[in-house]
Amino acid sequence: MKFLLMCGIFPVIASVLLRKFFCDRVLKQKSDSVVSMTGAQFARAVLDQGKAKEVEVDEKKRPFLPISPDRLVISPSLANSKRAQDVASVGLLAGLVLVARQQEKVFGWRKWAVKFGWAGPAFTIAIVIFGALSKSFTVGMALGILFAVLGIASVALWLTLPVEREAAKKVAHYLEETNIVARSSEAEDLADLVKALAWQRLVPGCVEWLIPKPKKITQAS
Repeated sequence: MKFLLMCGIFPVIASVLLRKFFCDRVLKQKSDSVVSMTGAQFARAVLDQGKAKEVEVDEKKRPFLPISPDRLVISPSLANSKRAQDVASVGLLAGLVLVARQQEKVFGWRKWAVKFGWAGPAFTIAIVIFGALSKSFTVGMALGILFAVLGIASVALWLTLPVEREAAKKVAHYLEETNIVARSSEAEDLADLVKALAWQRLVPGCVEWLIPKPKKITQAS
């Protein structure tokens, strides 16, 4: 059980550290800046640049399975927001739609890995609690099994991370090489945020929920 515990805990710790370095530190600096486009406008612009004008962009309060090769569903709060992080997150989703249109099978593996990062550990917690209560597992066995599943989820997210990075690369290219955003300073901020957000889902969902949200760095007056 100690072997399972150690094999599982190292990928989780590595995922958290990588996310903090590549994602959270950028969000601290730029997430609350305001841009001239709403999330919905940016998504539409990214899809048009990617020659995917036929893709529908819909708004729902609680999007379920929001991405497919021919549809993007976003919440009204993100669609109408001009906060840089919100706009960048919608842009990344639009980039993932473009990736799904070109490599649907590869995108499907990424979607599975993200879902497993939430469902796998949650299901395992229920099993080990039941096992511990019925005395089928010792506490050590329960922790070993749980961290082993978390480790598997982390590795799955690592292996499929290039999908999100490819989506971010597409969006950043449009920001840097076209006039998709009028002001160059906004384009730079959004490009940095999109690239950072590509690393956000490197951590299994149940662990990410426990990570404190990055706080904005304020300038002294």
